[in-house]
Amino acid sequence: MAEYTWAFDRSFLVFLLIAFVSMTTASRIRSLIPMPLIYGVLFILGFAFHILPTDMLLSANMIAVGTIAYNVLVVHSGTMINLKLLREKKQETFICILSMIVLISADVLILTPVLGRGIALLAPGSVVGGGASCAIASRLVLAEHPELSVFPWLIFMLQGLFSVPVVTWALKKESLALVKEFRARGAGSESGQGGVPPCSSRQPLCARIPTKYKTTPYYLGMIMIVTVVNNLLHQTVLSGMNINPNITALCFGFLLGGLGLMDRAPLFKSDSYGLLILGLMGLMANTLANCPWQAIVGYIPALLLVFVVSTAVLVLCGIAGAKICGFRPYRGIALTMNCVMGFPVNDMLLTNAAKTGETDAEQGYLKGQLSPVLGIGTMLISNALSTIVVSIMAMFV
Repeated sequence: MAEYTWAFDRSFLVFLLIAFVSMTTASRIRSLIPMPLIYGVLFILGFAFHILPTDMLLSANMIAVGTIAYNVLVVHSGTMINLKLLREKKQETFICILSMIVLISADVLILTPVLGRGIALLAPGSVVGGGASCAIASRLVLAEHPELSVFPWLIFMLQGLFSVPVVTWALKKESLALVKEFRARGAGSESGQGGVPPCSSRQPLCARIPTKYKTTPYYLGMIMIVTVVNNLLHQTVLSGMNINPNITALCFGFLLGGLGLMDRAPLFKSDSYGLLILGLMGLMANTLANCPWQAIVGYIPALLLVFVVSTAVLVLCGIAGAKICGFRPYRGIALTMNCVMGFPVNDMLLTNAAKTGETDAEQGYLKGQLSPVLGIGTMLISNALSTIVVSIMAMFV
Protein backbone atom coordinates (compact mmCIF):
# COMPACT_ATOMS: atom_id res chain seq x y z
CA MET A 1 0.00 0.00 0.00
CA ALA A 2 1.40 3.39 -0.97
CA GLU A 3 2.67 5.69 1.76
CA TYR A 4 2.14 9.40 1.45
CA THR A 5 4.12 12.29 2.89
CA TRP A 6 0.92 13.67 4.39
CA ALA A 7 -2.15 11.78 5.45
CA PHE A 8 -5.46 12.22 3.61
CA ASP A 9 -7.03 14.60 6.14
CA ARG A 10 -4.12 17.02 6.20
CA SER A 11 -3.65 16.94 2.42
CA PHE A 12 -7.33 17.52 1.72
CA LEU A 13 -7.59 20.32 4.29
CA VAL A 14 -4.59 22.20 2.89
CA PHE A 15 -5.93 21.76 -0.65
CA LEU A 16 -9.30 23.22 0.39
CA LEU A 17 -7.62 26.11 2.21
CA ILE A 18 -5.61 27.04 -0.89
CA ALA A 19 -8.72 26.78 -3.07
CA PHE A 20 -10.72 28.90 -0.61
CA VAL A 21 -8.06 31.61 -0.36
CA SER A 22 -7.75 31.71 -4.17
CA MET A 23 -11.49 31.99 -4.79
CA THR A 24 -12.05 34.53 -2.01
CA THR A 25 -9.16 36.73 -3.10
CA ALA A 26 -10.24 36.68 -6.75
CA SER A 27 -13.80 37.55 -5.75
CA ARG A 28 -12.66 40.46 -3.58
CA ILE A 29 -10.62 41.99 -6.41
CA ARG A 30 -13.31 41.27 -9.03
CA SER A 31 -11.10 38.74 -10.83
CA LEU A 32 -8.60 41.38 -11.96
CA ILE A 33 -6.13 38.71 -10.92
CA PRO A 34 -7.87 35.47 -11.95
CA MET A 35 -8.54 32.73 -9.44
CA PRO A 36 -6.59 30.03 -11.37
CA LEU A 37 -3.51 32.28 -11.37
CA ILE A 38 -3.66 32.86 -7.61
CA TYR A 39 -4.32 29.16 -7.04
CA GLY A 40 -1.53 28.06 -9.36
CA VAL A 41 1.05 30.48 -7.93
CA LEU A 42 0.32 29.30 -4.39
CA PHE A 43 0.89 25.69 -5.40
CA ILE A 44 4.00 26.51 -7.46
CA LEU A 45 5.54 28.35 -4.51
CA GLY A 46 4.49 25.60 -2.11
CA PHE A 47 6.12 22.90 -4.20
CA ALA A 48 9.21 25.01 -5.04
CA PHE A 49 10.00 25.76 -1.38
CA HIS A 50 9.06 22.23 -0.26
CA ILE A 51 6.24 23.53 1.92
CA LEU A 52 3.84 21.19 0.14
CA PRO A 53 4.68 17.56 -0.66
CA THR A 54 4.42 16.78 -4.36
CA ASP A 55 2.16 13.79 -3.67
CA MET A 56 -0.42 15.74 -1.65
CA LEU A 57 -3.05 15.73 -4.44
CA LEU A 58 -2.76 11.97 -4.72
CA SER A 59 -2.99 11.67 -0.94
CA ALA A 60 -6.03 13.97 -0.89
CA ASN A 61 -7.73 11.72 -3.49
CA MET A 62 -8.26 14.74 -5.75
CA ILE A 63 -6.77 12.85 -8.70
CA ALA A 64 -9.67 10.41 -8.48
CA VAL A 65 -12.20 13.25 -8.27
CA GLY A 66 -10.47 15.00 -11.15
CA THR A 67 -10.70 11.84 -13.24
CA ILE A 68 -14.46 11.77 -12.65
CA ALA A 69 -14.68 15.45 -13.60
CA TYR A 70 -12.61 14.85 -16.71
CA ASN A 71 -15.06 12.18 -17.88
CA VAL A 72 -18.34 13.94 -17.11
CA LEU A 73 -17.64 17.58 -18.00
CA VAL A 74 -17.39 16.97 -21.75
CA VAL A 75 -20.83 15.33 -21.91
CA HIS A 76 -22.20 18.09 -19.67
CA SER A 77 -20.81 20.74 -22.05
CA GLY A 78 -22.40 19.01 -25.03
CA THR A 79 -25.86 19.23 -23.46
CA MET A 80 -25.48 23.00 -23.09
CA ILE A 81 -25.28 23.70 -26.83
CA ASN A 82 -28.53 25.49 -27.68
CA LEU A 83 -29.20 25.46 -31.42
CA LYS A 84 -32.25 27.72 -31.05
CA LEU A 85 -30.15 30.44 -29.47
CA LEU A 86 -27.42 30.01 -32.10
CA ARG A 87 -30.00 30.33 -34.90
CA GLU A 88 -31.57 33.34 -33.21
CA LYS A 89 -28.16 35.01 -32.86
CA LYS A 90 -26.73 34.13 -36.28
CA GLN A 91 -24.45 37.14 -36.45
CA GLU A 92 -22.84 36.51 -33.07
CA THR A 93 -22.49 32.81 -33.90
CA PHE A 94 -20.82 33.68 -37.20
CA ILE A 95 -18.32 35.97 -35.47
CA CYS A 96 -17.45 33.33 -32.86
CA ILE A 97 -16.83 30.61 -35.43
CA LEU A 98 -14.88 32.94 -37.70
CA SER A 99 -12.75 34.09 -34.76
CA MET A 100 -11.96 30.49 -33.83
CA ILE A 101 -10.82 29.69 -37.37
CA VAL A 102 -8.69 32.84 -37.62
CA LEU A 103 -7.20 32.24 -34.16
CA ILE A 104 -6.13 28.69 -35.06
CA SER A 105 -4.59 29.86 -38.34
CA ALA A 106 -2.80 32.85 -36.82
CA ASP A 107 -1.43 30.95 -33.81
CA VAL A 108 -0.09 28.10 -35.92
CA LEU A 109 1.44 30.38 -38.56
CA ILE A 110 2.92 32.94 -36.18
CA LEU A 111 3.88 30.80 -33.17
CA THR A 112 5.29 27.71 -34.89
CA PRO A 113 8.49 29.36 -36.18
CA VAL A 114 9.10 31.06 -32.82
CA LEU A 115 7.90 28.62 -30.17
CA GLY A 116 7.80 25.29 -31.99
CA ARG A 117 4.98 23.11 -33.28
CA GLY A 118 3.98 21.67 -29.90
CA ILE A 119 3.12 24.96 -28.22
CA ALA A 120 1.63 26.40 -31.40
CA LEU A 121 -0.80 23.48 -31.72
CA LEU A 122 -1.76 23.47 -28.04
CA ALA A 123 -2.26 27.23 -27.80
CA PRO A 124 -5.53 28.11 -29.64
CA GLY A 125 -7.82 25.49 -28.07
CA SER A 126 -6.36 26.08 -24.61
CA VAL A 127 -6.62 29.87 -24.86
CA VAL A 128 -10.37 29.81 -25.55
CA GLY A 129 -11.08 26.66 -23.53
CA GLY A 130 -12.02 26.22 -19.91
CA GLY A 131 -10.54 23.87 -17.36
CA ALA A 132 -11.90 20.78 -19.10
CA SER A 133 -10.28 21.68 -22.43
CA CYS A 134 -6.95 22.42 -20.76
CA ALA A 135 -7.17 19.12 -18.87
CA ILE A 136 -7.78 17.29 -22.15
CA ALA A 137 -4.83 19.00 -23.84
CA SER A 138 -2.54 18.29 -20.88
CA ARG A 139 -3.56 14.66 -20.68
CA LEU A 140 -3.24 13.98 -24.40
CA VAL A 141 0.40 15.12 -24.58
CA LEU A 142 1.51 13.63 -21.25
CA ALA A 143 2.72 10.30 -22.60
CA GLU A 144 4.85 11.47 -25.53
CA HIS A 145 5.60 15.07 -24.54
CA PRO A 146 5.47 15.26 -20.71
CA GLU A 147 7.35 18.57 -20.74
CA LEU A 148 4.40 20.17 -22.56
CA SER A 149 1.67 18.80 -20.27
CA VAL A 150 1.92 21.79 -17.93
CA PHE A 151 1.59 24.39 -20.70
CA PRO A 152 -2.23 24.20 -21.16
CA TRP A 153 -2.63 24.65 -17.40
CA LEU A 154 -0.33 27.69 -17.45
CA ILE A 155 -2.54 29.14 -20.19
CA PHE A 156 -5.58 28.45 -18.01
CA MET A 157 -3.92 30.34 -15.14
CA LEU A 158 -3.40 33.48 -17.24
CA GLN A 159 -6.64 33.62 -19.26
CA GLY A 160 -8.46 36.10 -17.03
CA LEU A 161 -5.42 38.36 -16.73
CA PHE A 162 -5.79 39.27 -20.40
CA SER A 163 -9.53 38.87 -20.98
CA VAL A 164 -11.13 40.45 -17.89
CA PRO A 165 -9.82 44.03 -18.42
CA VAL A 166 -10.72 43.96 -22.12
CA VAL A 167 -14.22 42.52 -21.60
CA THR A 168 -14.88 44.89 -18.67
CA TRP A 169 -13.98 47.88 -20.85
CA ALA A 170 -16.01 46.64 -23.83
CA LEU A 171 -19.07 45.88 -21.68
CA LYS A 172 -18.91 49.32 -20.09
CA LYS A 173 -18.77 51.05 -23.48
CA GLU A 174 -21.56 48.89 -24.91
CA SER A 175 -23.71 49.37 -21.78
CA LEU A 176 -23.43 53.17 -21.99
CA ALA A 177 -24.52 53.08 -25.63
CA LEU A 178 -27.41 50.70 -24.88
CA VAL A 179 -28.67 52.83 -21.99
CA LYS A 180 -28.54 55.91 -24.18
CA GLU A 181 -30.61 54.15 -26.86
CA PHE A 182 -33.03 52.82 -24.25
CA ARG A 183 -33.65 56.29 -22.87
CA ALA A 184 -33.98 57.78 -26.33
CA ARG A 185 -36.79 55.32 -27.09
CA GLY A 186 -38.46 56.30 -23.86
CA ALA A 187 -37.90 52.92 -22.18
CA GLY A 188 -41.12 51.86 -23.81
CA SER A 189 -41.80 48.24 -24.52
CA GLU A 190 -38.38 46.61 -24.42
CA SER A 191 -38.71 43.16 -22.98
CA GLY A 192 -35.07 42.84 -22.00
CA GLN A 193 -34.94 39.28 -23.24
CA GLY A 194 -32.19 40.00 -25.76
CA GLY A 195 -33.69 37.80 -28.42
CA VAL A 196 -33.60 34.56 -26.44
CA PRO A 197 -35.85 32.16 -28.27
CA PRO A 198 -39.07 31.12 -26.55
CA CYS A 199 -39.23 27.75 -24.91
CA SER A 200 -40.87 24.97 -26.83
CA SER A 201 -44.31 23.94 -25.62
CA ARG A 202 -43.43 20.30 -26.16
CA GLN A 203 -42.18 18.70 -22.99
CA PRO A 204 -38.94 16.73 -23.47
CA LEU A 205 -38.82 13.12 -22.35
CA CYS A 206 -36.36 13.79 -19.52
CA ALA A 207 -38.74 16.41 -18.07
CA ARG A 208 -41.41 13.73 -17.59
CA ILE A 209 -39.33 11.98 -14.96
CA PRO A 210 -40.59 13.08 -11.51
CA THR A 211 -38.33 15.59 -9.81
CA LYS A 212 -38.10 13.44 -6.68
CA TYR A 213 -36.15 10.85 -8.65
CA LYS A 214 -33.69 13.36 -10.08
CA THR A 215 -31.01 13.05 -7.44
CA THR A 216 -27.22 13.33 -7.65
CA PRO A 217 -26.86 9.64 -8.62
CA TYR A 218 -29.45 10.15 -11.36
CA TYR A 219 -27.64 13.05 -13.03
CA LEU A 220 -24.17 11.57 -12.67
CA GLY A 221 -25.45 8.14 -13.64
CA MET A 222 -26.96 9.47 -16.88
CA ILE A 223 -23.64 11.05 -17.81
CA MET A 224 -21.73 7.89 -16.94
CA ILE A 225 -24.06 5.78 -19.08
CA VAL A 226 -23.11 7.98 -22.02
CA THR A 227 -19.43 7.72 -21.05
CA VAL A 228 -19.55 3.92 -20.84
CA VAL A 229 -21.36 3.63 -24.20
CA ASN A 230 -18.91 6.08 -25.76
CA ASN A 231 -15.91 4.08 -24.51
CA LEU A 232 -17.44 0.81 -25.71
CA LEU A 233 -17.94 2.27 -29.18
CA HIS A 234 -14.29 3.30 -29.29
CA GLN A 235 -13.25 -0.20 -28.25
CA THR A 236 -15.41 -1.80 -30.96
CA VAL A 237 -16.89 -0.15 -34.06
CA LEU A 238 -14.82 3.05 -33.78
CA SER A 239 -11.61 1.21 -32.97
CA GLY A 240 -8.80 2.16 -35.31
CA MET A 241 -10.64 5.17 -36.75
CA ASN A 242 -8.44 7.60 -34.78
CA ILE A 243 -11.40 9.63 -33.52
CA ASN A 244 -10.80 11.22 -30.14
CA PRO A 245 -13.33 9.97 -27.53
CA ASN A 246 -13.84 13.52 -26.24
CA ILE A 247 -15.28 14.56 -29.60
CA THR A 248 -17.86 11.77 -29.65
CA ALA A 249 -18.67 12.36 -25.97
CA LEU A 250 -19.40 16.01 -26.76
CA CYS A 251 -21.58 14.96 -29.71
CA PHE A 252 -23.50 12.48 -27.55
CA GLY A 253 -24.19 15.19 -24.99
CA PHE A 254 -25.34 17.58 -27.71
CA LEU A 255 -27.65 15.01 -29.36
CA LEU A 256 -29.16 13.67 -26.15
CA GLY A 257 -29.65 17.16 -24.73
CA GLY A 258 -31.16 18.42 -27.98
CA LEU A 259 -33.53 15.44 -28.27
CA GLY A 260 -34.68 15.87 -24.69
CA LEU A 261 -33.34 12.48 -23.59
CA MET A 262 -30.96 14.10 -21.10
CA ASP A 263 -31.33 17.23 -18.99
CA ARG A 264 -29.37 20.20 -20.20
CA ALA A 265 -26.42 21.19 -17.97
CA PRO A 266 -26.97 18.17 -15.69
CA LEU A 267 -23.98 18.90 -13.46
CA PHE A 268 -25.48 22.24 -12.42
CA LYS A 269 -28.47 20.30 -11.08
CA SER A 270 -26.55 17.43 -9.52
CA ASP A 271 -25.24 19.11 -6.33
CA SER A 272 -21.78 17.96 -7.38
CA TYR A 273 -20.53 20.57 -9.83
CA GLY A 274 -18.46 22.43 -7.25
CA LEU A 275 -16.69 19.28 -6.07
CA LEU A 276 -15.98 18.18 -9.63
CA ILE A 277 -14.46 21.57 -10.46
CA LEU A 278 -12.25 21.18 -7.38
CA GLY A 279 -11.23 17.79 -8.78
CA LEU A 280 -10.27 19.43 -12.05
CA MET A 281 -8.23 21.97 -10.12
CA GLY A 282 -6.61 19.03 -8.33
CA LEU A 283 -5.42 17.70 -11.69
CA MET A 284 -3.94 21.11 -12.42
CA ALA A 285 -2.09 21.24 -9.08
CA ASN A 286 -0.80 17.70 -9.55
CA THR A 287 0.61 18.64 -12.97
CA LEU A 288 2.32 21.67 -11.40
CA ALA A 289 3.75 19.39 -8.70
CA ASN A 290 5.44 17.25 -11.33
CA CYS A 291 6.99 20.17 -13.20
CA PRO A 292 10.10 21.93 -11.82
CA TRP A 293 9.53 25.60 -11.05
CA GLN A 294 12.46 26.50 -13.30
CA ALA A 295 10.64 24.98 -16.28
CA ILE A 296 7.46 26.91 -15.39
CA VAL A 297 9.39 30.19 -15.22
CA GLY A 298 11.00 29.30 -18.54
CA TYR A 299 7.57 29.15 -20.17
CA ILE A 300 6.71 32.78 -19.25
CA PRO A 301 8.00 34.37 -22.51
CA ALA A 302 6.10 31.78 -24.56
CA LEU A 303 2.92 32.39 -22.54
CA LEU A 304 3.15 36.14 -23.00
CA LEU A 305 3.63 35.77 -26.75
CA VAL A 306 0.71 33.34 -26.99
CA PHE A 307 -1.62 35.76 -25.23
CA VAL A 308 -0.42 38.87 -27.04
CA VAL A 309 -1.00 37.20 -30.41
CA SER A 310 -4.29 35.57 -29.39
CA THR A 311 -5.69 38.72 -27.78
CA ALA A 312 -4.79 40.84 -30.81
CA VAL A 313 -6.40 38.32 -33.16
CA LEU A 314 -9.61 38.05 -31.14
CA VAL A 315 -9.97 41.82 -30.68
CA LEU A 316 -9.44 42.42 -34.40
CA CYS A 317 -11.92 39.65 -35.24
CA GLY A 318 -14.44 41.24 -32.89
CA ILE A 319 -14.03 44.64 -34.55
CA ALA A 320 -14.13 43.24 -38.08
CA GLY A 321 -17.07 40.95 -37.33
CA ALA A 322 -19.02 43.80 -35.75
CA LYS A 323 -18.44 45.95 -38.81
CA ILE A 324 -19.59 43.15 -41.13
CA CYS A 325 -22.70 42.44 -39.04
CA GLY A 326 -23.56 46.08 -38.44
CA PHE A 327 -23.20 46.59 -34.71
CA ARG A 328 -20.81 48.43 -32.41
CA PRO A 329 -17.20 47.20 -32.13
CA TYR A 330 -17.49 47.03 -28.33
CA ARG A 331 -20.13 44.33 -28.69
CA GLY A 332 -17.89 42.34 -31.04
CA ILE A 333 -14.88 42.64 -28.74
CA ALA A 334 -16.90 41.52 -25.70
CA LEU A 335 -18.19 38.59 -27.74
CA THR A 336 -14.79 37.31 -28.90
CA MET A 337 -12.73 38.04 -25.78
CA ASN A 338 -15.38 36.46 -23.55
CA CYS A 339 -14.33 33.14 -25.12
CA VAL A 340 -11.03 33.47 -23.24
CA MET A 341 -12.87 33.82 -19.95
CA GLY A 342 -16.23 32.09 -19.83
CA PHE A 343 -18.52 31.30 -16.89
CA PRO A 344 -18.71 32.25 -14.00
CA VAL A 345 -16.44 35.30 -14.36
CA ASN A 346 -18.46 36.69 -17.28
CA ASP A 347 -21.62 36.51 -15.16
CA MET A 348 -19.96 38.72 -12.54
CA LEU A 349 -18.84 41.19 -15.22
CA LEU A 350 -22.35 41.22 -16.70
CA THR A 351 -23.82 42.07 -13.30
CA ASN A 352 -21.34 44.91 -12.88
CA ALA A 353 -22.01 46.22 -16.39
CA ALA A 354 -25.76 46.19 -15.79
CA LYS A 355 -25.25 48.66 -12.92
CA THR A 356 -24.69 51.28 -15.63
CA GLY A 357 -28.49 51.47 -15.72
CA GLU A 358 -30.04 53.70 -13.08
CA THR A 359 -33.39 51.93 -12.88
CA ASP A 360 -34.48 48.32 -12.66
CA ALA A 361 -35.89 48.57 -16.17
CA GLU A 362 -32.58 49.81 -17.56
CA GLN A 363 -30.59 47.14 -15.74
CA GLY A 364 -32.98 44.44 -16.91
CA TYR A 365 -32.67 45.69 -20.47
CA LEU A 366 -28.86 45.64 -20.28
CA LYS A 367 -28.80 42.10 -18.94
CA GLY A 368 -31.23 40.97 -21.61
CA GLN A 369 -29.13 42.51 -24.37
CA LEU A 370 -25.69 41.45 -23.12
CA SER A 371 -26.40 38.02 -21.65
CA PRO A 372 -26.77 36.26 -25.04
CA VAL A 373 -23.60 37.96 -26.27
CA LEU A 374 -21.58 36.42 -23.46
CA GLY A 375 -23.54 33.18 -23.35
CA ILE A 376 -22.91 32.29 -26.99
CA GLY A 377 -19.14 32.52 -26.66
CA THR A 378 -19.13 30.40 -23.52
CA MET A 379 -21.52 27.78 -24.89
CA LEU A 380 -20.17 27.51 -28.42
CA ILE A 381 -16.44 28.20 -28.07
CA SER A 382 -15.30 27.71 -24.46
CA ASN A 383 -17.41 24.62 -23.80
CA ALA A 384 -17.73 23.00 -27.23
CA LEU A 385 -15.42 23.95 -30.08
CA SER A 386 -12.39 24.30 -27.81
CA THR A 387 -12.81 20.65 -26.79
CA ILE A 388 -12.87 19.57 -30.43
CA VAL A 389 -9.90 21.78 -31.32
CA VAL A 390 -7.62 20.57 -28.49
CA SER A 391 -8.63 16.95 -29.05
CA ILE A 392 -7.64 17.14 -32.73
CA MET A 393 -4.59 19.39 -32.56
CA ALA A 394 -2.99 17.60 -29.59
CA MET A 395 -2.83 14.47 -31.76
CA PHE A 396 -0.31 16.23 -34.05
CA VAL A 397 1.96 17.64 -31.36
